[in-house]
Amino acid sequence: MLRILQIHHVYTMQVGVVRSRLQVDSVDPALDLGITMASESKKKVCVVGFGAIGTIYAWLLDRSGEVEITAVCRSNYASLTEHGVDIESSQYGDEKAWRPKRVFQTVQEAADIDYDYIIACFKTLPDLEPTPAVLGPLVQRCQTFVLIQNGIGIERDLQEAIPQATIISGCAWIDVTLVDNYRIMRHGGINRLVTGVHPPLPSTGDAQGNLRLRGDAALRQLEELWKKGGFEPTITSNIVAERWRKNLWNAAFSTLATLARADLFQIYAKDAWEINRPVAEGLMNEVVTVARAIGITEELLPSSAVKHTVEFAQAAYSDPTKGKPFKPSMTVDLEAGRPMEVEGIVGSVVKQAKELSIAVPRLETTYAALKLLQRGIIEKRSNSAR
Repeated sequence: MLRILQIHHVYTMQVGVVRSRLQVDSVDPALDLGITMASESKKKVCVVGFGAIGTIYAWLLDRSGEVEITAVCRSNYASLTEHGVDIESSQYGDEKAWRPKRVFQTVQEAADIDYDYIIACFKTLPDLEPTPAVLGPLVQRCQTFVLIQNGIGIERDLQEAIPQATIISGCAWIDVTLVDNYRIMRHGGINRLVTGVHPPLPSTGDAQGNLRLRGDAALRQLEELWKKGGFEPTITSNIVAERWRKNLWNAAFSTLATLARADLFQIYAKDAWEINRPVAEGLMNEVVTVARAIGITEELLPSSAVKHTVEFAQAAYSDPTKGKPFKPSMTVDLEAGRPMEVEGIVGSVVKQAKELSIAVPRLETTYAALKLLQRGIIEKRSNSAR
């Protein structure tokens, strides 16, 4: 049984001092960082959570020829080890029966070596199990963690557990899915990954300067590895603001599709879109209001981002003849009876709004409905496990 936790923070651009059980005295970026581009050995990368997102970004790294991938996966372990995965990408081409260098079912098995990067592509479920608990012994095997996940404030529990580590975030705008019992990874024409380094916690004191240098170097190296694999991520100097930008889409369209159990083409169908548009825009405007209150300025997250998010999704999903039905991962999780990323996407925003006395009625209604669905999923899984 997973330990139920309530993790409740108000995140501001000026983060308060957080005490940690780990103390950082000094960090020299030239020592033991594993981030020298001239190294002759291949970089060791562990990807935890090998669904569609984990698969495509691991594969793109592997194409560089300079990386050895270790995959930690559950549902698709047997398929990946026996058959590999067939890559079908309209943007990067196809590859039959691709396999990572190593494949494990548990983080305990994977924690037999040190890594240059650990990439987290699993669902963020702070109400069930925080990230450090999911990673387990792997937190002692790496200094650089990459979170390609959804939600607001998802880095905080990992930063508090290992404040001397570099935490890189990735916000993925991508149309990718695993089909045919995990045998095929199908990728459409959309792939935009915005990456950046989270600032060190104030509790790291005088080490902050060196930690920033190390983080920048680790990000530049990761960018180069992906470029050599044929993919170029977008680098941002403010990943916190970018997470709020990405959350506009998730807080509106992922939630709307999930509550309606609809794919995105259905959301954008002409007769439905006239009703759905003001609902989606209302949800996004509430997210922007909370972002403003915690210090994310118009320059960092312009109000026009709401319009641009609508137009981006409309261009991709308004014509069903141009693609196959696509459902957000939250909708897929609900239909599969798996816990959803309710807290990171909606709960974190609602809780901050409440502490700041900001009215967000649309988000509150959405959060309440999703929490009811989430409770049902957890209870059903708990009963079946007895």
